[in-house]
Amino acid sequence: MVDYFMELRNKLSNKDGNIEVIKSNVTECKMNYTFEFFEFGISDETKRIYNTYKEFLIYWKNSIQKLQGFINFVPYEELLKEHEAICEITDSMEDDLIEGQEKVINDLKNWYPIFKFPNGDAFCYDKRNGMIVFFEHDVFDVGINLNGLVIAKSIDFLLENWSKVLFVDIYDWYQGVNEEGIDINKPIYEKVIEMMINVK
Repeated sequence: MVDYFMELRNKLSNKDGNIEVIKSNVTECKMNYTFEFFEFGISDETKRIYNTYKEFLIYWKNSIQKLQGFINFVPYEELLKEHEAICEITDSMEDDLIEGQEKVINDLKNWYPIFKFPNGDAFCYDKRNGMIVFFEHDVFDVGINLNGLVIAKSIDFLLENWSKVLFVDIYDWYQGVNEEGIDINKPIYEKVIEMMINVK
């Protein structure tokens, strides 16, 4: 059974000289969740992640190729808390700040952050369909841009494919997905795949 997080740590520990791990916070645990929250089901590999890690944050950088990876995992017991945090954004909001505001608010009521980024963006689990979508932290300031972009058709799909490119963080996720989510054949991933030849 694959442990995608352990795999990342192993690859980064065998890194070439151009990769620097800027931050690494990992706390393991032994849980036995039953995962009623994930109504659409999750794989044994994904269950293992949730049952093994209470904290998993890794930030790596390759300054030569101008690449970076960032993964900040939201543990199972924090899903509701993170969901409530993004819902609070709408509590005291004025009407008609952006076009499609009602839809955005309704979406947030169904989104649960599962991976967070330093600027406030997040990959979210959509409880209506099990898909992973992009939450843009400033959506109510700039309007719908990448907000709601499908990152993966499921959590399993996300972990399997994002791990293949070392959980790379890209500025414009639109360049890295197709209609099903992350597509590692997109040109945006060429540099990281080339770099991975040296970190196997």
